[in-house]
Amino acid sequence: MRAKLSVKALSLALAMFFLFPTLVVAITSFGKGRIIQFPPKSLTLDWHREIFSDERWREAFGNSFVVAVISAALAMVVGTALALGVARIRFLPTSAIVGMAMAPVIVPGVVLSVGFYFVGVRVGLTGGVLGLALAHSTIGAPFVFVNVLSRLASMDRQIEEAARVCGASESATLVLVTLRLAFPSVVIGGVLAFIGSWDEFMIASFFNSPTFHTVPVVVFGEVLSGADPSTSAASTVITLISILMLGLAAGLPGLARRKAKS
Repeated sequence: MRAKLSVKALSLALAMFFLFPTLVVAITSFGKGRIIQFPPKSLTLDWHREIFSDERWREAFGNSFVVAVISAALAMVVGTALALGVARIRFLPTSAIVGMAMAPVIVPGVVLSVGFYFVGVRVGLTGGVLGLALAHSTIGAPFVFVNVLSRLASMDRQIEEAARVCGASESATLVLVTLRLAFPSVVIGGVLAFIGSWDEFMIASFFNSPTFHTVPVVVFGEVLSGADPSTSAASTVITLISILMLGLAAGLPGLARRKAKS
């Protein structure tokens, strides 16, 4: 009993230790002065209102959201295709597909950023939504790949065989049976890809231009030039949306199981 209490206490202490910087940033976003203070002497919502009324912040949030949605959608397509290649296609070398799918996780971020930038410059895709979304889809695809591959590996192949015996074609079996059963995992991977794009800074800084910014790039620029509580407010909003998306990803498996039972 004491051992369990000790483990719980240690876990709680570690959780508070890792959450403390985030809590500090969130609290300072409610400070009334133009200088970041912790704890703030007085509280206000002015800085949160400012980031939604200021044109630069609104554009940055809009760019980040659109890039994250497009990159997540592309990552869902690419990651699912790669997972199907590993789990269902036997004439392709499995190790090569796995290596290709997981390469963005293994290669250092700065190397990926420089590579994406050189390619983007050559094809004219820097400084815009599409180029950054394509780059972010590459780092988001492994999240989808791992989730979908795990689901396909645990899926009963007799269900697919039963569909074929009943007269379904290979394409119909793939769409109506395999992908339908794997869809919750596809969505979970897409949510994780969205979060990875939403707060990504390094690649976004290479694709930055005078007319195109994402929120992490603007936040970093504000910190370098002298941050005020609006920077904390923007960081708090980024964190809150990431937490909400993580909660969505955590709740999807249970929702899918209840739907399957009903």
